Amino acid sequence: MSEQEKREQVRGLFDTIAPGYDHPSLRFFHRSAAALVEQLNLAGDETVLDVATGTGAVALELASSLPEGQVTAIDLSEGMLAQAREKLNARGHGNACLQQMDMTALELPRNHFDLVTGAFCIFFVDDMLGCLHGITPYIKPGGRIMLSSFAEGSFEPNSGLFLEDLRSFGVEPPPLSWQRIGDARRFTVLLESAGLEDVTVIHRNLSYHLPDTDAWWAFLWNAGYRGLIEQLDEERQQAFREHHLLHMASVQSSEGIPLRVEVLFASGRTP
Repeated sequence: MSEQEKREQVRGLFDTIAPGYDHPSLRFFHRSAAALVEQLNLAGDETVLDVATGTGAVALELASSLPEGQVTAIDLSEGMLAQAREKLNARGHGNACLQQMDMTALELPRNHFDLVTGAFCIFFVDDMLGCLHGITPYIKPGGRIMLSSFAEGSFEPNSGLFLEDLRSFGVEPPPLSWQRIGDARRFTVLLESAGLEDVTVIHRNLSYHLPDTDAWWAFLWNAGYRGLIEQLDEERQQAFREHHLLHMASVQSSEGIPLRVEVLFASGRTP
């Protein structure tokens, strides 16, 4: 599959899941967005680029924190941007603009942004280093970038059970792309290799419980995992759901289904 074909596949998947991306089962997006912006210690007048904004979780937090600043939020998926636009309009944020754009092919003023943010996105690109090299020219000298990703152990044992059950239905899932930067050392090496300085990686545990197995299915169906499920036809999808949720009931406690979400926040400065 060519890079263009992969890009179109990703765009199509995220257009599909956009309406459910803010489902309560996926609330770690909003929790981690608040945690990311909190760490930035913004002055309030910065010019910020949020890449792969999705439904705008980080962009909304930024817009609220920049009364004298400006947020430019981009995403490959128009479906995601439609959700983000609706939320921004509802909150009356006039200091944020949305554009459909690929983070690997930016068309923006160079040396323009004080800060670039990117939540759970860099690992979707095969050439993560090349992507970073393409982003840094748009940051002012001495400006910052902050990215988030999942740490090793996230979504386990749930994800492992899901993938095991998928294999039993004849679907062979690819390696989870975020695991390429699943620890602080690898994340640090990535940013330093891109020429960034003062690189730091902070770990946060944002785990929570889902109320039941149906909520776990909502998590799968409204996230990237859906692309794997849809490799099955509709009849086998239903059979898989029944099989998998019976399996998942074994991890449910009186508190519900545990969802382990370990997040890494990596930041650095341009020379």
